[in-house]
Amino acid sequence: MKKRNGILASLLLLSTKLLAADNMHNFEDVCFELPVPECSAKLLKEQSEYDPFTTDWYFITAHYLDFLYETTNLLPLKNLTEQYINADHRHPITFQTQLYFYASKAFSVYDEKEKAQYYAKKAVALVSATSDSFPNPLRTVEIANLEMVFGDRDKAVKMFSRLAQKYKKSKDAKLQHEIYGNLANALYSQNQLLESIPHRKSAIFWAKQLGFTENIITATGNLARTYQLVGQLQLANETYQNAISLFKTGESPNYSIFQLRLAEINAALSLQNEAKVHLAEVKFTKLLPGHLTLYKQLAQKLDLETSTL
Repeated sequence: MKKRNGILASLLLLSTKLLAADNMHNFEDVCFELPVPECSAKLLKEQSEYDPFTTDWYFITAHYLDFLYETTNLLPLKNLTEQYINADHRHPITFQTQLYFYASKAFSVYDEKEKAQYYAKKAVALVSATSDSFPNPLRTVEIANLEMVFGDRDKAVKMFSRLAQKYKKSKDAKLQHEIYGNLANALYSQNQLLESIPHRKSAIFWAKQLGFTENIITATGNLARTYQLVGQLQLANETYQNAISLFKTGESPNYSIFQLRLAEINAALSLQNEAKVHLAEVKFTKLLPGHLTLYKQLAQKLDLETSTL
């Protein structure tokens, strides 16, 4: 497929298949170790060089959707997925599945439950319909993930546990990272927080084998949050600090979310000055809706200036 200026695409065509729902979270293949703003700019620039709905356009757009999801930029993800879903064009099945999957997650975060469930059902139907033709354990991960969010959480735990057992000898870092990260999430959703901790640690191990910073950051932040919720505040503090040290800039929403959690933890430990330092690092415009209430509460408790809220 050609670019608009007629030059043959070469840099990004590393594979003949589209990177979509069964190859999630590989955007760092395109912008390895770039800070969030630079990665976003690069992906959008590359996307603009292709005609919409061509093979190369799907390739880079799938990466951009992965990028938005992995960096917790869920409002633009919500808007883009619905825009593409409603486009007057028949997308490839893998891309359509990716759209439904991410739309279900994003609409859920913004409390549009009816739409979230609608898109989740669409995603499950597509994945289920193609799983026999294209056997791939990552498709089972997708189904179990959606089951966890919108269906039977106990069933999701069992599905992830079976995957972990079946592929326990696999050296596929991506698969193992997805299995253990999601198994931990499923246990977390069932309030089995202590049981999830070993799997959180496994997810970090496999994220490091992958070598993608965003995966390591997310996995480390998830472990820190679990420590926080089970009352191991010192461990939570140290683990969040480890995650924070990996950011190249403060532009990622996760950076502000982790700083907010550090402020919360330090306030609980009666370390008011440290809590203020962390809260001052938070860019509240980067927070998801569920975090804003906590931010305002902590700002009031710590006598932080709130006139800009």
